[in-house]
Amino acid sequence: MNTYLDYQLITRDLARSLDRTSKQATVSRDTKYYLDNIGKVKSIDEFMKNDRLFKYAMKAFGLEDMAYAKAFMKKALTEGVDKPDSFANKLTDKRYAEFVKAFNFARYGELATTYNAAQHDVPTNFNLQVGITYTQQGLSFVQDEVGYYIGNISSVKSIDDLMADSRLLYVAMGAFGLDAKKETPERIREMLEGGVSDPNSPANKLSDLGDKRYANFVAAFDFAQYGADTTSKDAVQSIVPKQFITAVGLTTIIPRAEYTKAESEYYKANIGKVTSSYDLVNDKRLLRVAMAAYGLDMDAEDPKTIRKMLDGGITDPNSPANKSGNKAYIAFVTAFDFAQFGWDTATRDAVQKDTLNLYTAKSQFGLIKPGSDYVAAETAYYNANVVKLGSIDDLMADKRLLNYALTAYGLDPTRETPARIRQLLEGGITDPNSLANKSGSKNYVAFVTAFNFAQYGEKAMTRSQAQQPATDKYVRQTLEQDAGKTNEGVRLALYFQRKAPTLTNWYEVLADKALSQVVRTALGLPEAFAKADIDKQVKLFESKFNIKDFADPVKLGKFITRYTTMYELNNPSSPQMSAATILFAQPTTVGVSTDLLFAMQRLKF
Repeated sequence: MNTYLDYQLITRDLARSLDRTSKQATVSRDTKYYLDNIGKVKSIDEFMKNDRLFKYAMKAFGLEDMAYAKAFMKKALTEGVDKPDSFANKLTDKRYAEFVKAFNFARYGELATTYNAAQHDVPTNFNLQVGITYTQQGLSFVQDEVGYYIGNISSVKSIDDLMADSRLLYVAMGAFGLDAKKETPERIREMLEGGVSDPNSPANKLSDLGDKRYANFVAAFDFAQYGADTTSKDAVQSIVPKQFITAVGLTTIIPRAEYTKAESEYYKANIGKVTSSYDLVNDKRLLRVAMAAYGLDMDAEDPKTIRKMLDGGITDPNSPANKSGNKAYIAFVTAFDFAQFGWDTATRDAVQKDTLNLYTAKSQFGLIKPGSDYVAAETAYYNANVVKLGSIDDLMADKRLLNYALTAYGLDPTRETPARIRQLLEGGITDPNSLANKSGSKNYVAFVTAFNFAQYGEKAMTRSQAQQPATDKYVRQTLEQDAGKTNEGVRLALYFQRKAPTLTNWYEVLADKALSQVVRTALGLPEAFAKADIDKQVKLFESKFNIKDFADPVKLGKFITRYTTMYELNNPSSPQMSAATILFAQPTTVGVSTDLLFAMQRLKF
């Protein structure tokens, strides 16, 4: 049975068959030209003017016969596929939408022929995420409260000290899900004085009842056990502020520790050289640290305004800083009060120690908006290294790059475990039941889509729809066309094998002449059946075969086997089959079935 055998010879080792096709002189030459030049195309007009590139691309998507209709294709490309009512999306033939999606000038402009999500979307998203993160409602309040906590918690030496400062108490309790404003002072004191060493302490008794918030709070502020040293513990100094930020629902971006350290060391080494507001404003690295420590973004401020604020001081109620009503500016000018302290300003503890401590602590908690210098440096590193990634392992091994990528999609690197990230990436997004898809998080799906090693392997970071995938399609189209020159049934079988796994309903089959021809042939239906009512055709197809089964390679293989058998019976390619056709061309209810005939034929080989 030649149709079946020819199909099997090609698909038994499809990769090898495709490789042979790709090495044909004409195919190899045209593909090389395409890959060498498609990335240079920056517009629809450039694309369509290069006839060689355009025809290659059209053939890749099975649209070779429409290569002449440039006005038609230009309309499709111009409108894109983002809108449901775009020209390509309204066409019944989905190949046009697939073509436009691959060459998506409407969305990506001049990047259309080189677009890769990991290369192009991530840097853009990172910049957007920085803006979104530091415009969150309540951020200013949290910055103020955590800043106050950082600056004053070390002075607390007893329960009385903590109870006496409502702002400190609010942050301390808020970190553990407790609202100091709703709790009575007597209850708070009772909990703190009882500690957690005694299993019968008030906090532990609550914990036994299922509410562990007070026990966690008291364990951090365990004055009963640690006395005056309590607030020097890491749990109080670092963990409490971090948990408070999380508890109020804010997300922050924590800069690399190496960056914070370098900026802090530069500040420490050079701030003593500053003798005026002019000196400070003209040293961007010093100014950035100084302003960031008090919640100000140097990049968002005019240098003239900064000098005006500094020169006005804060002694005069009508100074620019005081009149602004901006607490951050007032705190900044109070520390750098050149108007009052002159040349000695930078030698004061407020400048030398307090400002630096605020900067390093706030950076540690992500309460300082990353400056343009930091964003530029991280983006440059990302761009230089993302194209080198060839696997999930590569991505996981580069923490700097991974953190940048996670942040770009609104994911907090400090809250995502390496194990979970790996599970997400390994699951990919092709399977509806993958971890990313089942999570219900658009952020996870977008991240895994950009770093889709599960589907594209080592080419994931360099893959562009308009490049290698297009050439792969071109080679496949050529393989099918070559097969069709000797046996049209083989071409149709190869086409069906390629398209069937993506089908979701029978209407898609009827919309494609080649697919519907294969199905009618496999089911033994006459060509005249194609003229029947569409809904009736669909109903019959549904009664014969579950279209979802085409996604199963085994069931799809059996269906194509039946098709090639029936095709050979209807279109005999040898004298022997002609004789068999006489016997079995008509549907049989008794005697030798078509399936048995096929089985007998296979025994000959």
